[in-house]
Amino acid sequence: PDLKGVSDTVSGLLVLPVDTASKIFPRLVYQHGTSGSAQDVPSFRTGSGGEGTIGFLFAGLGYVSFLPDYLGLGVSTGVHPYVHAKTEADAAIQMMRACTPLLSQYKVAVNNQLFITGYSQGGHAAMALHKAIETDPALYAEFGVTAAAPLSGPYSLSGVMRDLITSDKEYLFPAYLPNTAISFQAAYGNLYQNLTDIFKPVYATEIQKFTNKTINLTQLNNNLIALLRANEGASRPSRMFQPAVLTAVMNDPAHPVNVALRANDLFRWAPKAPTRIFYCMADDQVPFMNSIVARDTMQALGAANLAANDVNPTANHGTCFQPALL
Repeated sequence: PDLKGVSDTVSGLLVLPVDTASKIFPRLVYQHGTSGSAQDVPSFRTGSGGEGTIGFLFAGLGYVSFLPDYLGLGVSTGVHPYVHAKTEADAAIQMMRACTPLLSQYKVAVNNQLFITGYSQGGHAAMALHKAIETDPALYAEFGVTAAAPLSGPYSLSGVMRDLITSDKEYLFPAYLPNTAISFQAAYGNLYQNLTDIFKPVYATEIQKFTNKTINLTQLNNNLIALLRANEGASRPSRMFQPAVLTAVMNDPAHPVNVALRANDLFRWAPKAPTRIFYCMADDQVPFMNSIVARDTMQALGAANLAANDVNPTANHGTCFQPALL
């Protein structure tokens, strides 16, 4: 089901180990990072450089590997609910359920172990899946998390990420802001009626092209950087907002933007399964404090087997991926 409860078809990549005749395998979910386009997803990108290749890595290590594409991406045609915790978790849950008869067809035996990981948006989605299974066992009774390793995810949307987007700092990924706004408007319906309600017209025009799917997220990001540099002197995403909206978001905890961000935070709970949060201190897209806030809050709430590790203090978001994954 999509955000409105209407049935949609969602794609994903399933990768199986070769030696299925004599072994019983654990399952692993890999949640992918932010997609530059609808086809920038595991099931479409299984060649060199594509995130789908990670499925081959994990299958080669002996996991039956599930890589969902998420709603609104891959073959799904609606809005992609970016950093929307419930649908990120649901995509993985529904994929594992849908693939159960397929595993029987291929005579692949699996045990009760389930491992969860993912990078960037996938770190958020991995944490969302872990939380959903552990905090709503009645709904997901057939699953139990063996261990989880979310990687460089924006777990603190209402804190760390909100502070970043409302600051006047230069940030070279301004498209993440409208992508989140469009997602939460689709999910909750109360952020705006027109894009110009929250964004200045010069930026809303470009964002509308993205909502119409005439440009993809990568193109939107490049266009917004160029506009911000021309109009503001540097890529300072907070200046895309209508000033009154920015002031309200900064000062009113009950503003719909703040309510939506809090609803999709993923650090105010205590994982039961062993959890390792990996990050890089020099991350230029997802500030490392997301991982520190998650670690400190979860441990304070009673998470007994949880740690956060900086895998490369000098790596940015792109170069953190390999050491975090390894």
